[in-house]
Amino acid sequence: MNLTGVVGRLRTKLENGRRIWKTLGQTSIVRILHLNNERGWRGGERQVLLLAAALQHNGIANAIACRPGGLLEQRARDARLPVLSLAGNTIFAAFSLLKAVSDFDLIHCHTGRTHSIAAATAFRHHKPIIVTRRVDFPPRSSAFNHFKYRVTSRIVCISQFIARQLQDWGVTSQKIKVIRSAVLPPTQKSAEPVSKLRGQLEVSTDQRIVGNIAALVGHKDHATFLRAAREIVSKRNDVTFVVIGEGELRGDLLKLRRELGLENKVHFVGYLPSAEKFLPAFDVFVLSSCMEGLGSVILDAFAAGVPVAATAAGGIPELIRDGETGLLAPVGNASALAAAIIRLLDNPVEAGQFVQRAKSFVADEFSVDQMAKGYLQVYNEVLSRR
Repeated sequence: MNLTGVVGRLRTKLENGRRIWKTLGQTSIVRILHLNNERGWRGGERQVLLLAAALQHNGIANAIACRPGGLLEQRARDARLPVLSLAGNTIFAAFSLLKAVSDFDLIHCHTGRTHSIAAATAFRHHKPIIVTRRVDFPPRSSAFNHFKYRVTSRIVCISQFIARQLQDWGVTSQKIKVIRSAVLPPTQKSAEPVSKLRGQLEVSTDQRIVGNIAALVGHKDHATFLRAAREIVSKRNDVTFVVIGEGELRGDLLKLRRELGLENKVHFVGYLPSAEKFLPAFDVFVLSSCMEGLGSVILDAFAAGVPVAATAAGGIPELIRDGETGLLAPVGNASALAAAIIRLLDNPVEAGQFVQRAKSFVADEFSVDQMAKGYLQVYNEVLSRR
């Protein structure tokens, strides 16, 4: 759909559907332009889609400006959400943004790159900028980075850990709000993904499966996952390991797998669409990150009823309360991670207790409606000050 068509539909929707913002008790017409021009599909892109769909469901006009031909565009169209093209190149993306933004009340940036584009063009579009920050390292100290945070109206962090980092870096606490990521509960458990994964890997039913879902990039630290697998395999032969994800470190990780003698025990299956549907195939889910903003895939594991062992990186301890909703190991400590995995495999009663607490935790604090309401409140606060 071209720009004219999208804007026309948004205008029609606004004219025909002025709504009372019932959840907050205020009358408000809000038009949101989300920016995300990543090529791939990871947790951040899924959160954009969940938020945009929830806003549309509640009568809030919004559109997603994203990379043409990318997975976010495809899935947004499948969800019947308005989509605009946002080029990957910074210069062309700036022109795309300036062309589109006049029909919206504010800009919501979901990546660092789009934050830079919105800030650099702020003198032309004069729209409030809201940013969601999902990474657990501080911004690089540069004049432009300090400028772009200065011209930003609010920064939403997905964990308290990220919020503290930004405050230490120099962002005032008044500009920061924590809104955690959301997860959709599984609509129906199906045996098909389980049998499909076991069949693809030729894993017998007497094998326990320990799984990981993460892009093969440095901060996910799959090397620690592989070394933990090596320790477990040296003690027992009833465990198979599965890694779902693709990325730049695939070659290095396959080499390490070979060096550790794990070719027949650890399977790299690559990228799988809607990978979370394979979670019920796992006896234990493991996230071995050395850096992590929150780790929203853990929420998927919680919702799917799979016990979780993870490293205590970034915002992960805000999800996994060690010994209550799962087990934590120190970052980079393969032996401790292996011990946590074995404990979950060997103690099904305790693992089941973790699962029940984790399910309740997700249902109480990580619903899509709760996330959308948090963002609606931020939008309204920012616009009311103008």
